[in-house]
Amino acid sequence: MTQKLGIDKSFLDGASTTQVRDVVARYHALVIEPLFYELMTTEKPDMQRKAFAKFPPEPGAFSLIPNIGTLLRNEFERREPLRGLEGCAIEGVHKFNDGLRDGNYVPNAQVLEDLQAWEAEVVGSTQTFLEMSQSVHQFFPELSGIEFRNFPAAIATARQTVATSPDRVMQIYAQLLTQDATSMLPTEIVGPDWISYRFLQCHLLAALRLFGKHQGLINVTAGVRLRAEHAMHDLEYVLAGSMVGGIATNDREVEEDFRLLCPSGLVIKPMRRETDSSEACLP
Repeated sequence: MTQKLGIDKSFLDGASTTQVRDVVARYHALVIEPLFYELMTTEKPDMQRKAFAKFPPEPGAFSLIPNIGTLLRNEFERREPLRGLEGCAIEGVHKFNDGLRDGNYVPNAQVLEDLQAWEAEVVGSTQTFLEMSQSVHQFFPELSGIEFRNFPAAIATARQTVATSPDRVMQIYAQLLTQDATSMLPTEIVGPDWISYRFLQCHLLAALRLFGKHQGLINVTAGVRLRAEHAMHDLEYVLAGSMVGGIATNDREVEEDFRLLCPSGLVIKPMRRETDSSEACLP
């Protein structure tokens, strides 16, 4: 079976067309909807055109994976884990519009409406992530009452715990469930092979990083909100990549979180620096 591989925006920006097409040919490439959203909403049209043009023009070069909200709803309704993202791809044989590849694309009214709705969803998700980041220490009492010199090490230890301790993650899941029992699955059925579980892991890893960067006090400015939005997209790349055991990225933090969750997984970077393993790493 061909190794699946999630592709993020930083890889597209940093890799050559030749490398992108080689990766797509060698692996089962996954394009998640947040990548499409990031490319469609970039304020740099030339960068958008170059990124889309790096994909092969032929249909079927990649599988299109829905955003995390759709995946979570799917899991919630089915009451079954979406292991390895099996059966998650949007039906059909996909290719990017030729206009996106040559810079002549003009979105129609429906596309603009969809992008606006998507943007509103991203705004809401970003706010949820910021709130999680501001209060993440409540799940890690070991972060409170320590000397500042010990704070970075405590953050690193907490992140390692999130990556390696299913019991601790499920304890936090249970705490969150008491606040939102209507849209979360019961603890009796959720486990490490569920997207619901992995989403919480990725959320906690990103929130702990932001909490640590701001030394435990996050004042939400426009810049902080923008970085939080990028972090939200990045955690979806990490989620998809870690569920299938492979990711193509040029982002240090994305790689760091992926390796925490999937130590023996496949990481491909621009310029063909890569480590290889076909093992899909689930806790």
